[in-house]
Amino acid sequence: MATTALMSGLEFDALPYEEGRRWELLEGELIPTASPTLEHQTVVQNLEVALVAHFKAHRGQGRVWSDAEFALDRDYRVRPDVFVLLEDRLSSVDRHKIPIPGAPDIAVEVISPSERAAADTQAKLEAYLRHGTQEVWQVFPKSKSVVIHRGAASTLLATGEHITTPLLNGFSLDPATLFQNNE
Repeated sequence: MATTALMSGLEFDALPYEEGRRWELLEGELIPTASPTLEHQTVVQNLEVALVAHFKAHRGQGRVWSDAEFALDRDYRVRPDVFVLLEDRLSSVDRHKIPIPGAPDIAVEVISPSERAAADTQAKLEAYLRHGTQEVWQVFPKSKSVVIHRGAASTLLATGEHITTPLLNGFSLDPATLFQNNE
């Protein structure tokens, strides 16, 4: 039986920079992440556009970004596909340094068919929530569905339901818009 060598977040942070390298650290285990597909990137872009428009219309609520690294603690380094930092958290974040200490307020993970093992996806979801992320949105392009996780509660959005959150006053998004091609 093969064993996996574990590393700390400090060891992970000290790895030499490599262009295009995409890794995460879950419970000290180095996890490679696949390059996103065009479908994956379309979902990310559509969500970012919707959230940017929301934040422009509702100034002072927060900001949205994609693909930055968070240090949840010494054994976790994660890269949400899209994330939101609420306004009260923004002042404590150094926008010139990575990893960002702590957890995003909202983390969005686009779960592609090529996504790593379901166990890793579940471990990452649990790590976000355990370390202070208030909501995790899992977007499944293959089934065109969205699951919203808030604490111990999870909600699968049915056809006709909208993505809403008490964290973003006035935000409402039809999940179908996430899966539209930008042609």
